[in-house]
Amino acid sequence: PTWTRTHKAPEASARTMDGCGGDGRRPRAVFMAFGTHGDVFPIAALAAAFANDQQQYTVVFITHSAHQSLSTHLAVSKVRYMPVASPPALASEQLDNISYDSVQSNAGPESFSRRKEIIQTEHRKACLASVEEVFGNDPSIHSDFIVINFFALCSFII
Repeated sequence: PTWTRTHKAPEASARTMDGCGGDGRRPRAVFMAFGTHGDVFPIAALAAAFANDQQQYTVVFITHSAHQSLSTHLAVSKVRYMPVASPPALASEQLDNISYDSVQSNAGPESFSRRKEIIQTEHRKACLASVEEVFGNDPSIHSDFIVINFFALCSFII
């Protein structure tokens, strides 16, 4: 039909044919996985499968930089890999190798528990910064979501 002043264009639906929301941006799905390979790899597989199935989504995977090997596999499925510098697990004998500036204090040797607490705080800040990078200041969260593997958080509590 020919559109004239007497005809109104159809209302835009909340989701258009290209999968974007009414605001024109793609919905975002963030998958966060922390811990060992056994904790992280299954969530990475879910992120890749989701990205392949729900191509209207921008999919991001946030994990430890120690799992860098996942980045090329995730890229095949168009999943953005975002590393966080914290270690996947923290044993007391590894603590001397951690180089966070906040851990290297002038106060002398700290207890394992205190240094682990500092690293956990840095980990939380890095996770928050990553999520803020993905979502920015966009007030719309229509169709967005975050998946986190809480079962691995015995070593790092977010």
